[in-house]
Amino acid sequence: MKCHHSGGVHDFAIETDGMARCPEHGVTLLWHGEPITDAELKTAAAVESRMDEALALAEKARADTHSAHCRAAADQPYLSDGHTACRRTGCGC
Repeated sequence: MKCHHSGGVHDFAIETDGMARCPEHGVTLLWHGEPITDAELKTAAAVESRMDEALALAEKARADTHSAHCRAAADQPYLSDGHTACRRTGCGC
């Protein structure tokens, strides 16, 4: 394990199974359990990527007034004056 601080690199002065410490720079690393594997990192990155895609699709659907049902025209015609974002074909608002 190496301490990377202020552009320098050196071994940690104190290193045990559960921690590494550099008194010179005041850096302490604590850990428990087995180290994370490359496969686990790849899985986590893939999940994050899929979540980003899902969030982007949800945001696009939320902002798409053409795919939204126009309640102003269908159920509440008195709201049609304030409902100017809908441009659905045949919409009454």
